[in-house]
Amino acid sequence: MAMVVHGLREPAERTKPCCWEEGVTPEWMAKRMGFQVPETATDRRAGLHTNLQYDVALLAFTVTTEEADRFLGPLQPEGTQLVRNTHPKDPGYTRADGFSHLGLPEPETFVEGMRIGGLCRGDTKTPEGQAVAFCTEIYAHEFQPGTTRIYLWAGSDAPIPKPPA
Repeated sequence: MAMVVHGLREPAERTKPCCWEEGVTPEWMAKRMGFQVPETATDRRAGLHTNLQYDVALLAFTVTTEEADRFLGPLQPEGTQLVRNTHPKDPGYTRADGFSHLGLPEPETFVEGMRIGGLCRGDTKTPEGQAVAFCTEIYAHEFQPGTTRIYLWAGSDAPIPKPPA
């Protein structure tokens, strides 16, 4: 199912950079996406990119690697595990609907310490997996020993409601 989400992506050079919604907070986005961000999370960032073809919800935060593993465990379909990034994008790669809008490097550029996965609602029987609102790509990057940044990217061909003004 995550493969469908990949098909919605366009490299930044082929899409017009526009359409970032105002007033998107990490708390609002976590609720909209259906994720319970750990209370200990720091450096929380969120964005909502809308256009005529699809909308993209972004959420990123930093936790200890131990906390990241507790967060990710219930989001992994039974019998699966996050995998290494074996086909990284070149450093400096950006996208019109990507994490660079939040001041972060795109997670697809990392190899060391990067784990990748994804899920859609119903892929797990856990309450956390059932709460997920959109098919979501998950990136977990241990960028320094014991510290991991979680990146959540969700695309939707149905409009995602905008935050309150």
